[in-house]
Amino acid sequence: MLRPKTKSSSMRGAFYRKSFIWFLLTASIPGLITGIFIYTFSKAQIEQDLSDLHQNQIDQRVKNIDDQLSYLELDLAHWAFHSRFGWELADLDFVYHFQETWDISRTLNILQGSHPLIDDVVLYVDREQPVLFRTGYRLPTEEEIDLYRGLLSDRRHVYWQYELADIAAQEEASPHAYAANKIRLVHKVPGESSPRFGILTVTVKADKLVNLLKTMTPYNEGITFLMDRDGYVIASDSPQGGQDVHHALRASILAHRENGQGEGRGTFLWDWSDMTYSVSYGSMKRIESDWTYVSAAPLTAITSPVIRLSNIIITVSLSVLLLGLLLSWVASNWIYMPIRRLLTKMTVDADTELEKLDEFQFLESQWSSLADQRLILERRLNEQLHNLRNSFLLQLIQGHLYAYSEGDLHRQMERYGWKVDQHRYYILRFQLTGFDSLKGRFSAGDEALVTFVAFNIIEELAAETFQQFGVMNFHDLSVAMFLLSHIDEEEREKLRVFGDRAAQQIHKLLGLNVTITVSRAIDYLRETPEAYMEVERFSGYRKFSNQYQFIRIDEIPADSIAEDTGGYPFAKEQDILQALRSGKQGEAEKLVAQFLDELLARQDTEIYVQQGMLQLLGSIQHMILQSGINIFRLYEGENLFEHLSQIREPNKMLTWMQKRVIRPYIEERESRASRQLKEIVDQTVDYIHENYMNDISLDECAERVGTNSYTLSRLFKQTTGVNFIDYVTNIRIEKAKELLLHPNKRINEIAAEVGYQQRYFNRIFKKHVGVTPGQFREISLQAVEQSKN
Repeated sequence: MLRPKTKSSSMRGAFYRKSFIWFLLTASIPGLITGIFIYTFSKAQIEQDLSDLHQNQIDQRVKNIDDQLSYLELDLAHWAFHSRFGWELADLDFVYHFQETWDISRTLNILQGSHPLIDDVVLYVDREQPVLFRTGYRLPTEEEIDLYRGLLSDRRHVYWQYELADIAAQEEASPHAYAANKIRLVHKVPGESSPRFGILTVTVKADKLVNLLKTMTPYNEGITFLMDRDGYVIASDSPQGGQDVHHALRASILAHRENGQGEGRGTFLWDWSDMTYSVSYGSMKRIESDWTYVSAAPLTAITSPVIRLSNIIITVSLSVLLLGLLLSWVASNWIYMPIRRLLTKMTVDADTELEKLDEFQFLESQWSSLADQRLILERRLNEQLHNLRNSFLLQLIQGHLYAYSEGDLHRQMERYGWKVDQHRYYILRFQLTGFDSLKGRFSAGDEALVTFVAFNIIEELAAETFQQFGVMNFHDLSVAMFLLSHIDEEEREKLRVFGDRAAQQIHKLLGLNVTITVSRAIDYLRETPEAYMEVERFSGYRKFSNQYQFIRIDEIPADSIAEDTGGYPFAKEQDILQALRSGKQGEAEKLVAQFLDELLARQDTEIYVQQGMLQLLGSIQHMILQSGINIFRLYEGENLFEHLSQIREPNKMLTWMQKRVIRPYIEERESRASRQLKEIVDQTVDYIHENYMNDISLDECAERVGTNSYTLSRLFKQTTGVNFIDYVTNIRIEKAKELLLHPNKRINEIAAEVGYQQRYFNRIFKKHVGVTPGQFREISLQAVEQSKN
C-alpha cells in the first residue's frame, strides 16, 4: 500500500486546532460555573427534588409491601378454595385415611414455604372431635379450641386478626414495645360454600414485616410504623427509646386525619426535638380492614449533603482549572495521535485532500469509497454463494469429498456460511411420481422443467420452516435436501409437517405425487454419502396404497434389510436396483457390467454366470413389480427368462440386459401409487367397539381382516390419527366415564366391564383423565347436583 504524500509525519489539520481550543474551554469553565450556580440558585430546588425523590421511593416501597400482603391474601384464598379443604374434611377419618392426612400436611407445608412472610400455617376443623393441623395432624388443646372457635365465630369470611393493645400499654412494655404484634390472616373453609366448619390461618413473620417497614426509612434515622383504622399500632420499626416520638407522631397523624386531611395519602413537615421530619402517610387497603402506613425521615439528612457538595464542587473546580490547562494540551496531542496514524495509511494524496477537508471529512470520504467497494464485492459473492453451496453439497453426498477429514468438511461448510457446531444432519429425498400419467399437461423431455418447478416449491417452503438447509435439483424428477438441525431440537414433527406441505403444493400445482424419504440423523459429515445411498435405496420401501408417502428410515424394521451372503454380489445387486429406482440409466448399465465382472471373477462357469444373471433379472422384475409397473405391458408379453437362458456369451448377456431390460424400464418409469385399505381399518374399528370389554390384541384384529399386524398398525395410525393401543384405551376410558355416573356401580365392576383389572384400571384412568375413578365420580356427581340446584 502506498503512503500519502505528506509534508511531515507530524502534520496537523484544522481539526487539531479546533479540538485544542475546545479542550481548553470545556476543561475549565463548566466546573466553576456549575459550583457557583448550585451554591447560589439550586439549593432550594435540589432540596425539593430530593424530598420528592424521597416521597417517590416511599411510594415504591409501600407498593412493594402492599403487593407482598396482597399476594399473601390471594395465595391463602386460592388454597382455601382448593378441593383438598372441601366438605369431605368434616367427616373424614384422618387416622384411617392416613394418605389424605399426609396430603393435607404436605399441602400446608407447601403453603408455608410459598411466601417469605409466612411464619406458620394452621388448619383447624371444628367438629365433634376437633382436629388441628400445624405441619402435622394432632388434637387441639382446650385453649386452642377456644381460640380457633372464636376466630370461626367471626361473621367475616376472610379477615386480618392481630393482638391489640392500647398505645399507653405499648409504651410502658419495654424499649421494644413497638415491635410487630402477632398478625394472622384468617380464611374460613371450605371457601366455596357455607356453613363453614373450619379455618385456615397464616401467621405473619414479625421480623420480616418489620424489615419491610424499614425499607421506607432509607436514611436509617427515620420512624416507620403501621396502624389500623382505630389508631392501634400493628407493627413498627421500634427504635430504642423512641416511644415518645412514636406517641407524638401517631397523635399528629390522627389529628391530621381528623382535620379533613386523612383521606387517601398525605405529606407534611413535622418538628420534634429541634429536628424537622418529612412525614408521609397513606392508606393501605386490606381485606375487611384499612391500615395506615407512616414514614418520617429527618429533613436534615436529605438536605445537608447538598450544601457540602456545592462547597466541594467550587473548591475542586478552581483546582481543576489550572490542571485542565496543562492536561488539555497533552490530551489533544494524545487523542490526535490515532488520527495521524490513520491518515498515513490512506493511499491518496493527503496534502491535496486536507487542504479542502478536515481530517474526519477526509476519513469519511475514504470510508464511503471502501464501503461502496465492499458492497459491490459482497453482492457479487452472494450471487454465486447459492450455486457454490449446492455444488459443494452435490460433491459431498455423491462421495467426491471422501479425502477430506471431518474437520476439513466443517471448515468448508463454515466458509459457505453454515453453522455446524453442535448440529446433526438429515437428508430428504423428494421423488416425483406420476409424470407419465399427466395427460397432455407435459410432454416427453419436460422432466427437467417439472423438477425445476418442484425444486423452487421445496426451497421456498424450506426457507419458511428451517434456518439452515440446502436443496439440490437432480433434473430427473427427484430433489434432495440437506438439513442442519441443532442437537437439542426435535425435528421429527417439523419434518413431517414440512413434507405434508411440500407434497400438497407440488400435487396442487403439478399434479404429481411425491415420495419423501428421510435419512437417519447423521452425526458426522463423512457419513453423508453412505446416508444418501441408503436414502436412495429405501425410497423403494414406499407402500402401494398411498399417493403421497413419508418414509423415515429409522422407522423401517431392521429385518427388512437384506444381508450379503458373500457368494452372490448382493451389494452390487442393491446398487443396480437403487440406480434403477433413481432413474440413473448410465450408472445402472455400468453397474450391470461390474456385476457381471464379479460373477466371472468368482466363478466363470457358464451355468453360474447364467444363473446369476437370471437371479439379477428376477430381482429387477421384482423391483419393477414393487414400483407398480405392469411387466407384461412393459415387455410386450415377452418371456425374458427364456431369452436370457438361451444366451451363452457374457458380452451378449450384458448387451441384452442393458437394451431389453434396463432401457425399457427407464423409459416407462412412473410413479407408484398406493391406496389406503380403508375397509380393513373400518372393520377393525367396528370390532373394537363391539369387543372393547374383552382382551383385544393387534394380532387378533390383523388375523380377522386378513393382513399382518405391522401393516394394520400403520394403516390404523394413518386413518384414525392414533395408534391401535391408544384407540382401544380411549374407547374403554370413555365407556368407564359413562358407567361412573351411576353411583350404584362399584369401581371394580366397572373395571371388569371395560376390560381392565381394578388396580391397572385405576392407574390407566388417572394417567388419561388426571384423577382417579373415585375422584372423577365424586366431581361428576357434585357437578350434576349443582346443575340441579
